[in-house]
Amino acid sequence: MLRPDEKLLLNALRDQGLRVRTALPADLTEVLAGRVAPPALGLIRNLSHREAHGTAQRLEVAGVTTLNRASAIEICNDKGLQALLFARHGIPHPVTVHAFGYDQVREEVAGLGHPAVVKPVSGSWGRGVSLLADGPGTEAWIGGRESVDAAGKLFPVLVQSYVDKPGHDLRVVVVGDTPVVAIQRVSEDWRTNTHLGAEIRRTEITPEIAKRCAQVVEALGEGFYGVDLVEDRTTGELMVLEVNANPEFAKSSARHGVDVAGLLAAYTARTVAAYADRTAGADAG
Repeated sequence: MLRPDEKLLLNALRDQGLRVRTALPADLTEVLAGRVAPPALGLIRNLSHREAHGTAQRLEVAGVTTLNRASAIEICNDKGLQALLFARHGIPHPVTVHAFGYDQVREEVAGLGHPAVVKPVSGSWGRGVSLLADGPGTEAWIGGRESVDAAGKLFPVLVQSYVDKPGHDLRVVVVGDTPVVAIQRVSEDWRTNTHLGAEIRRTEITPEIAKRCAQVVEALGEGFYGVDLVEDRTTGELMVLEVNANPEFAKSSARHGVDVAGLLAAYTARTVAAYADRTAGADAG
């Protein structure tokens, strides 16, 4: 079943004059086996992180351009890889360290100080993210985790400094290399996530927001991203929290009024046209 997001996108792509075929992973066999002509572009919208990366990777190796690229999807699927990339590119980001065992969680939380955040390297909608307010809270988290994962197979996890937000964070949708809309996700809960009940308010794309998005695009390449930003209430610094390579937009578009599907479809059409020009040039050569 197509989600509301994909239904909007499908109509917008057709409005651009593009021929579109929806495909499940099993439907790729004909393309990968060379039985049919390859598409000009594979627009990756798999909900499963594993499927999204695998689909993009196989299409790319077969010579098909994908949006997003497999390398970008891989990094966006792993918050630990994102933290490493942000550090390498000098992108402001909460202090984040990998912990590969329970003793390391204790050590890293103690080093950062309470409160601290522990989160899985992969996950969506705020699932598995815990706030450790004090020593007993840390031990409670470790005890609960050990009861279901005594062998430590679910490591590594990330230990991250807690950011005192001003009651909201920001989600910025980037199409290509351009931030097209920014929304505040407002909540009294420390996790400002719409799936946990946060309220959506459209806000201005400030020069600082645009700068952070430009840094993300420079590190990941052009694509379709949901860039999550957080402001430290104490210092005023705007940091990149994480980047989503498969952002949902149907519900938020209905609230903020920006036609994200249309903007993405237009960018896709330009990308397909560029592919056609390159192909024609190669054939002429």
